[in-house]
Amino acid sequence: MPGRRRRENESVSKETRLAAISAALASAAAAFLLLFPTYTGVSGGVTTHATLLEVNGSWAVGPVLFPVVIAVLPLLFARQFVRVAAAVAMSGFLFIAMSIGFFYLPSAFFMVLAACVTDRVEPEVR
Repeated sequence: MPGRRRRENESVSKETRLAAISAALASAAAAFLLLFPTYTGVSGGVTTHATLLEVNGSWAVGPVLFPVVIAVLPLLFARQFVRVAAAVAMSGFLFIAMSIGFFYLPSAFFMVLAACVTDRVEPEVR
């Protein structure tokens, strides 16, 4: 129904919101790396700029989109172990691909938060 308010049990969990922010940041980083000039060179006294695709060709799409795919998985499979695995994979990618991995640091940060935060209140054991 239009205009219907969400009930509290229908709201999106904190983990899902953090994972969505992570996926959005990873997508933004990938778009920036693929579409904006990140290379600068001097040829005959003229400064030139080129994109990652222009310099490296189409093979660069795979490594650039890898963190995006990893960040989307927790949105498709809303399980704690998927968020933890995605956080580990994205954090590892930062170190493996240091040249472009730096651009995914904010995304990895939010994925680690998504893996650590929970909305559920566990009952106290006495």
